[in-house]
Order: sequence, then structure tokens, then C-alpha cells
Amino acid sequence: METHGAASFLAQVAAVDLVWPSHLHLPVETAERAADRVVSLLGPAARWWTNHDAECGAVNGLTPLFDSLLAGTDGEHFMLALQIADD
Repeated sequence: METHGAASFLAQVAAVDLVWPSHLHLPVETAERAADRVVSLLGPAARWWTNHDAECGAVNGLTPLFDSLLAGTDGEHFMLALQIADD
């Protein structure tokens, strides 16, 4: 994942429930502020990984359940967001 897409994806993972998208874990504005802060702390040279393929919309699940993962690092600090739903 490119750095410019990390904040919006992180905000989505933090705010929106995977199974029930109308249910929010956090208010959208709160999730966006937190995500922007995390991405800015890691900086523009950070490397980001996700189990989502943005080009085709596929997800390489980490678990047998429904999940989303975003990980980032600047080589010294690390960030991991994981949402697992077992509906």
C-alpha cells in the first residue's frame, strides 16, 4: 500500500465494522484524525502492508474468519491495525 492511501484505510479499519458497515466502532472524524496522526508520525518514507488488494478488491484473509490488516513501519516504530469479525 502507498503512504497516501494508508490514512484512509486505517481510518476505515478503525471506524467501520467489517460485518455490519452501518455500525461504527469510532466516530468517522475521530478515526480520521487518529489515522492522519499515525501516518504523519511514521512519515512519508514509511512502508505499509495490507491484506487487501486495492486493484481488484480481494482480501487475503489472515484467519479463517473475516479480517482486515494494515501494518506500517518507518524502520524504528511500528503500527498494526487488525479487525477480525467472526459474525
